[in-house]
Amino acid sequence: MTTRRFVGLALVGSLGLGGCAGHSGAVAGNAPAPARKETQATREARAAETRLAEHVEEQEQSSPEQEQAERDAFAKRAIEALRTDGETRNIQYDAEGFLLRLGDKDGSTVFLANFYEEYRATVPEKRDEVFARFSHVKDLPALPGTFAEARPNLMPVVRSRTFFEQLRMVVKGGAGKPVPISWKPLGTFLGVGLAFDGPDTLRYLGPDELARWGVSFEQGMNAALENLRRRSPEPLEQLAPGTCQSPWEDSYAASRLLLDEVVRRCQVHGTPVVLAPHRDLLLITGSDDEDGLHRVASKALKAVMAPRALDGRALRLTPQGWVPFMPERLSNAWGDFRQLELFTRARDYAEQTQQLQKLHEERGEDVFVAAYTPYQDERGRTLSYAVWLKGVESVLPRAEVIFFMDPARGRESPPVGIARWEDVAKAAGGLLEPVEGLYPERYRVKGFPTPEQLARWKNDPSELFDEDGP
Repeated sequence: MTTRRFVGLALVGSLGLGGCAGHSGAVAGNAPAPARKETQATREARAAETRLAEHVEEQEQSSPEQEQAERDAFAKRAIEALRTDGETRNIQYDAEGFLLRLGDKDGSTVFLANFYEEYRATVPEKRDEVFARFSHVKDLPALPGTFAEARPNLMPVVRSRTFFEQLRMVVKGGAGKPVPISWKPLGTFLGVGLAFDGPDTLRYLGPDELARWGVSFEQGMNAALENLRRRSPEPLEQLAPGTCQSPWEDSYAASRLLLDEVVRRCQVHGTPVVLAPHRDLLLITGSDDEDGLHRVASKALKAVMAPRALDGRALRLTPQGWVPFMPERLSNAWGDFRQLELFTRARDYAEQTQQLQKLHEERGEDVFVAAYTPYQDERGRTLSYAVWLKGVESVLPRAEVIFFMDPARGRESPPVGIARWEDVAKAAGGLLEPVEGLYPERYRVKGFPTPEQLARWKNDPSELFDEDGP
């Protein structure tokens, strides 16, 4: 991903905000997409997001063309690895979805993103090992004909909710359409699905497989949880009194948060709090343990940067199940949890932005998919923002702050209003229509606030931070 670090905002002057935002440009596929009727207003909307940054410090900066060339080169080597390992089926590369389709009928789909991240994080002399592991994807385990035969190999798979929700766009289903994987939400921002565990790879299960076996998702999940329970007799690793981590590196460490008896092996202070930043890492501490919260947050910050990361946000165990958790504002751990939250939301929105842009391009629609951008100032205070432009058909992320821009005032004109999301929703909520079937949530704008409303939102951005800072 192209990464930029913004160290100033033209509209803020000396406030000196800094943050990270990923490139959200469209990626070309194998065949040219339908011509997109992009208007001057939409081009101006993209430019307005960029102009909010007064100074840009490049970090691993590359053009969209360079980035696409690198991804295409990786896909070419991945195909070569499959052929070398004996794959004879037709292989189709979908550059837009960054995936391979193996076989012409009843074949399999191989997503390249995780392997690509792992490849980029590996030192050059060991990158051949990534392709050696990748070649095993062609050996998806064959599914038995009956549930009784499949039952011993069923496993619950915890992943980010974004993984499941955005799959429908990757496989060309479109927002609001069912996905080929059976799953259910977990703790708001995670999801849990079913997989058949093979010797080298796992195979996600969907409604068709379950229907063929004559079982429901709940029946399959119960069997999978029993299998996971049998694989989890080891004690947790203690990081400090009341703070633990999982000892397993079997792709199911995060799934152990589904086993209450495993979570409670950690004798915590308060109620159990977990972080599942990576599929091979589950962190547990107590809601009243400030040192423990700081410790798990520090480990999670590193883990969410690794390939195959899940989610950086925390969950707390309640009688009703897992619910989102944030430490008290005065806690020393709050800053780390806040950073994890912003990073995860920015990552999720960046992935969604790219997929939505591709979807609109394929449909020939001129829609501005606004970015979700986090910022941090020199005092350590943070916020997230999105840009709402007058006269531009847009879908906005739910950012904490909205910058209202009027292109008719000129390219260098400052925002005509700046307000927190809650204030906008209260005064002009009728202009925000939720887009069904999307996670994270987005809103289609219907018009622009009135001059009277904008007059009340002549805010200094420094007054809109979510915390006072040190």
